[in-house]
Formats: sequence, structure tokens, C-alpha cells
Amino acid sequence: MPMKKAILFLLVILLCPWQLCAADIEGPYLILSTPYNADGSVSYPNLVKEARYAVRWNVPGIIWPQSNDSVDLLSREERFEGMAALVREWKASSPGTRLVLGVNGDDTEDMLIYAREAERLAAEYGVDLLLAARPPYYGTSEADLWEYYDALAGVATRPVIIQTYVNEVCPTPTVDFLVALARKYPSTYGWIKEESNKLEANVRQMEELSARPHIKTVFSAWGGWQWLYQRRMIGTAGLVSERIAYAPIVSCIWKMMKDGDRKGRLTEAYSLYRLLIDQRFLGYDSLRGYSLYYFVRLGLFDNMLSRTYAGKPEGGSGIYPKGEKSLWKMDGIELTDIQKTELDKCYDDMMRFVKKYGR
Repeated sequence: MPMKKAILFLLVILLCPWQLCAADIEGPYLILSTPYNADGSVSYPNLVKEARYAVRWNVPGIIWPQSNDSVDLLSREERFEGMAALVREWKASSPGTRLVLGVNGDDTEDMLIYAREAERLAAEYGVDLLLAARPPYYGTSEADLWEYYDALAGVATRPVIIQTYVNEVCPTPTVDFLVALARKYPSTYGWIKEESNKLEANVRQMEELSARPHIKTVFSAWGGWQWLYQRRMIGTAGLVSERIAYAPIVSCIWKMMKDGDRKGRLTEAYSLYRLLIDQRFLGYDSLRGYSLYYFVRLGLFDNMLSRTYAGKPEGGSGIYPKGEKSLWKMDGIELTDIQKTELDKCYDDMMRFVKKYGR
């Protein structure tokens, strides 16, 4: 029996051209919120501090740049500089948390620029990272998707997490598409952030998970609003969302999910998380929103400023033409003392719970 196990282990190593095996790529992979200086420039030191905070709370993975403000509204040079800052941090500290670099592009040509830079940084610094790529912003057909992901497979030497949604015009890749892609490129694809529309995600997740072993990991999305149900009833293996501010409770929830909820506190933990992300007495219902208040409170950010779109989308499509897509303005959030007090109470309750049950 020991000899059989040794042979099996050797086969796994030989069959995995990357250092990460499929079972390792699971859990909460949280997207970093991009911190900005008062003049609108990116604060790279604060980006690194934010990543360190996630590492401190044992988040399995972090992703950047991925959400709209850090993809559409950053220049190529800014994305490169932020990617390099994070890779250097991972080289210096070698944390257990996985680093994922987003290589999202407007089209295939644009995406390949970021993918090649991510691969270059990984090789230069010897950092074993992952990639993430949502569909092309200006894609309009499944043929565009095939071209995009075929080209990425030709550059990537590591697993890629596919986010299934980008906008209302570019088609969401079908489950058959994702499975075919994973069959053709088994060392590159098969890790999915399933972000299709609302309850449709549940059906797609079941179909994706029935396609194992080609599909390795299916992550929940949409801020985690169905995460508990999707984990317990469907079998998703983590969450991808811009929720670094809530890293303590997110890691606590994942630990309870993994150990089978032996303490019987999983539903309570998830309820605390949903309370934190669902403050309806505020006018900032977005992924960044009032979580910026927590970043400032934690000493990770210097302000509650964000880049927001200044351009105008085309017609009723919501798609920004190339000349308008990268235009931005600075917006900040303002909270009353009463609102801050309530946010503080929620966060303090979270931390008491984590300290009592999350260790």
C-alpha cells in the first residue's frame, strides 16, 4: 500500500506541469480593492498593505486587478506597476495565500499584453502565481471567446480562473464551452467563477460540477449572496468577490465549511457576513462602497475615494466605447457619525465572533 501511494504521488507530480494541484485552488479568493491617493493616482503601498491584511487572516487567495475600477479605469502602466508590486511582495514574504493576477482585456490582443507581463513577472521573481480572465469586454460572439481563450492558453503556463460574466453584450460562455475548453487545455482551464445571472448560477454550477474531473473548482460569486446555499447544497468550493474588508469572517466561514461545521456555528457566521455586506441604511450599495470605511479604520487606506466612470456608454447597452471607457472621475463616500457607529458595532461583533469561534 505505501508503494502504491508513492507511485500515485509521483504520477500527480508528473501530470501537474504547474506547482499547484487542482485541490489547492479553492476557498475564498478575494479581489483587492484599488486604493487611491487624494490626487486620483494609485496608492501602491496601500495595495500591498491590503494584500498583507488578507494574508494575515489566512485568505487562500487574492486577485488583482480584476473588478471594473481596477481594469477599465487604470492605465496599462498602472496595472503593470501594481502587478509588479504584489509579485515583489510575494517574493519577499512567500505567504501561504495564492497570488492571482488578472489579465482581463478589451479583446484578444489587449489580454495577451497583460498575460505576457504576468508570465514575465512570475518568471523573473520565481513566484508561483495564478491568472484570472473574464471574457473580452468587446466580445460579441462565442467565436470571440474561443479566439480569446485559445490565445491565452498559448501564453499561460499556469491555471487560469475564468470569470463567466463581463457585460450584457459579450455572451456568457456556456457550460459546454467551459467544459470543452478544460478538455482541450486541462492544465490551464477548469477553474470557474460562476457569475451568471442570479439563480441561473445555481443550475450552471450543478452542470459544471457534474463535468468533473475536467472542471476542477467552481467558485461562488455575486458578493457571496448565495455562498452558503451553493456550498452546502451544490458543492461550490469557495468564493471570488471584492470582500477583503471582511477577510476575518470570510476565512472563518471557509474553515467551518471545510471542517463540516463541527461547532455548529456556520449559519451564524454567514449571517454576520451578510449583515456586514448588506447595510441598507447607507446609500453606497456597491462592492467598494462603505467597505472603504473599514479599510480606513484598519489603517489600510488613507481615504474613501474611488475612480468612477466619467465617460458615456453607447445607447442602452451599458457598453463604453473605447474613447469613453477609460475616462474617470474621483468620487468619495460620506457617512454620518450615526452611520459610522453602526458600522463599527457590526465590525466589532464580527471580530468578537471570529476570536471566539474562528480559531
